[in-house]
Amino acid sequence: MLGPRNERVFDPNASIVLVGCRGAGKRTLGFMGALHLRRRLVTEDHYFEKLTGISRGQFLLQHGKDLFSRQDVEVFKRMLDSNRFGCIIECGMSSLSEEAQDALREYCRTNPVIYIHREREQIAALLDATDATALLKADEKHRECSNFEFYNLDDSATHRVGTSTSADCRQTVPSKLLNVREDFTKFLDQITGRGATKAWLESPFSVVAIPPEFRSYSYTLRLRLSYLQELDMALEELEASADCVEFIIDQWPGDVAEVVSKQVALLRRKLGLPIIYHVEENPRGQRRRAPEEKNPVDSDLLELGLRLGVEYLSVDLQRDESLIQRALRYKGRSKVIGNYWYMGFGAPPWHDDQHLENYRRAQSLGCDLVRMARFSTGDSPVGYLESFKKRVEQTIPNPRPPLVAYDFSVLGIRTPLQSKILNPVKHRDMDTDRDFLAIINTYSHSYGLEFQQFLLDPLEFYVTGSNVSWSLSPAMQNAAYEFSGMPHTFQAVTCSTLDRLTQICLSDTFGGASLTAPFKLAIMPQLKIKSHHATAIGAVNVVLPLRGKTNAILDHANSRNKAGAAQEFFGDNTDWSSIFTCLRRAISPRNYVQPSKTTGLVIGAGGMARAAIYALIQLGCRNIFIYNRTVERAREVANHFNNWAKGQQGMVAMAKPSADGSQLPTLEICRVIERLADPWPEGYQLPTMVISCVPATSLDGTPPADFVMPEGWLRSPTGGVVVELAYEPLITPLVAQMYAYRDQVNPSWVVVDGLEVVAEMAIEAFELMTGRMAPKRLMKDVCRRTWEQQQRGGGDGASGLVL
Repeated sequence: MLGPRNERVFDPNASIVLVGCRGAGKRTLGFMGALHLRRRLVTEDHYFEKLTGISRGQFLLQHGKDLFSRQDVEVFKRMLDSNRFGCIIECGMSSLSEEAQDALREYCRTNPVIYIHREREQIAALLDATDATALLKADEKHRECSNFEFYNLDDSATHRVGTSTSADCRQTVPSKLLNVREDFTKFLDQITGRGATKAWLESPFSVVAIPPEFRSYSYTLRLRLSYLQELDMALEELEASADCVEFIIDQWPGDVAEVVSKQVALLRRKLGLPIIYHVEENPRGQRRRAPEEKNPVDSDLLELGLRLGVEYLSVDLQRDESLIQRALRYKGRSKVIGNYWYMGFGAPPWHDDQHLENYRRAQSLGCDLVRMARFSTGDSPVGYLESFKKRVEQTIPNPRPPLVAYDFSVLGIRTPLQSKILNPVKHRDMDTDRDFLAIINTYSHSYGLEFQQFLLDPLEFYVTGSNVSWSLSPAMQNAAYEFSGMPHTFQAVTCSTLDRLTQICLSDTFGGASLTAPFKLAIMPQLKIKSHHATAIGAVNVVLPLRGKTNAILDHANSRNKAGAAQEFFGDNTDWSSIFTCLRRAISPRNYVQPSKTTGLVIGAGGMARAAIYALIQLGCRNIFIYNRTVERAREVANHFNNWAKGQQGMVAMAKPSADGSQLPTLEICRVIERLADPWPEGYQLPTMVISCVPATSLDGTPPADFVMPEGWLRSPTGGVVVELAYEPLITPLVAQMYAYRDQVNPSWVVVDGLEVVAEMAIEAFELMTGRMAPKRLMKDVCRRTWEQQQRGGGDGASGLVL
């Protein structure tokens, strides 16, 4: 038996169409998507005016409703047909006509068509009450002429930039569009298939680079819809509770599609984990259906999960064949988990040939994973399951789908856990009788059992450099280890020679190290493998031992949290991604990066300055200026990135428009400003992103870099973001200047202080070193509290650039 052809995998460059009701946010999302994917944005209004020479409103006034309607549909179809590749197409209200929807259905055969919707109350608030009712009713038809959908989740919360308790050190920034932007860009990465592949190629040790089924150990947090609707805690409290979350639709409330779509959006935003989407055959509170009965609702709900672009779809292979075939036909980029559940007495033991045949069937259908669970009454010793797994490995050649198999009873799944991957866990507040297919345990306790059983080993981690005594990393990392059930230790060790660093790294219990000066550049020649990012930057700030039994990178990555001899090491750079995260979080929509226009400024020319420049490049900025007291060092860094850019195939770097209006490519993305007294370079916009990478206190007896911005460089009418990496003192001269300038001149400037950045650095390092999701809220809180304790203790800190 062969699985059906996958009908929802499109050309990687196929244009993406956005449809939905007025007020759903299509135009904003289209703009975000076009910038993220580096595509051209086509809007229906603009295209109509381009073809007819006048606006839609003018055409209606001049030619009347009938002719306008005919012209509108013709323009709509031509817009789709003429822009099949390399575009984000935002459709207006023409998509409500039957003829336009017929065109969209046909377009779905070759291109992604995304239905954008949001809370109806939000749309109604933007429209006249009468119009809103009619439009929302008509909007339901968009689900029938699209093949994906995105729930544009509203979030009126705010984000705090800066972690000091001082009122003067906090800047509150609206985060609604920032959250939406992150949600939508991740959604686009998922449905186009570019996300995981890109992460793996750039840094194979990244926590998102290895799917949960290919990790050495992974856990699934099971959350039922009925449980979530009664949840009396914030979803954020479940952060870092597993490697993925299984969302189980176990009831069908009224307007179930809207409820489920919104819940998927909430899980994505609040937990940031891959989603396994499962629809139960018999919802709670409803009569159990006989095997021969069919209900289109659960089939439609399965397809809804695929439309929402979930990472995994869970399908029971003991159900109706047509339902299984439908799920496999429309799976797109989602992976299908084929399930065999034996829920009652009389389940065949693991040595029964039926289980092997079930596995073979799942493989032949094209399932990406196979999951088997059987109700056990003590009739199946643990050895039976291990023998079954060996039979699968010995009789079925690779490539074969990963297998998840375990026993369960009325007390939950059998412990010790029988599977290494996708072990089901649930929150301690969920009763056993609500879910027998998981252990009532916290993820941290379950993962801690792997150490207690000596499957994983306690390791020693470090932050090391010539001046790390006041590092905040040990407190943050040790708190994260305790939260995650890891018996590791993290300590700051002052070290200034490569020989001493090598001695630390060659220990059998060495787990990894965060590096500060003088090692970031000096360590580069000593490393066997470096991430794409570290190579581009020319500096490393994290070193990991390579302990895999083979030369495969995956084997090395899955050997994290295991002791042993290591002669080779992997280097990565997380400084840039921490800066990148802070910039992306704080930058306003008005200052969203436009490659040919946006300008960035980096102060300094050391290792952190290199990371800052790379962060700007990754954001899309192609006009970067460097100021440093020693001009020659600034030129050296500028030359490094300009030479790197020349070697990048397909790198888009746009210069100023030429005389004829065309865009001329340039590979000079970094330029040096020699004197603060100089006016801002002519022909370039004033900077909207400024990153200060100089220590605020002296490292070697020389005067500290009391840098402040020339006022003429601050006159961007839209303001911008200033990121200060130093945090000792927290209010550096630059931070003080920007607070005053923001209050007195332009309130559009946002200030990100050093504690915000250093917390992000520690989070990135934790995930890279352990391969586990970091408890971000906990680590940020510990960062703030530790810094405050140091201040009360009278310490004057070190450089302010120390992790």
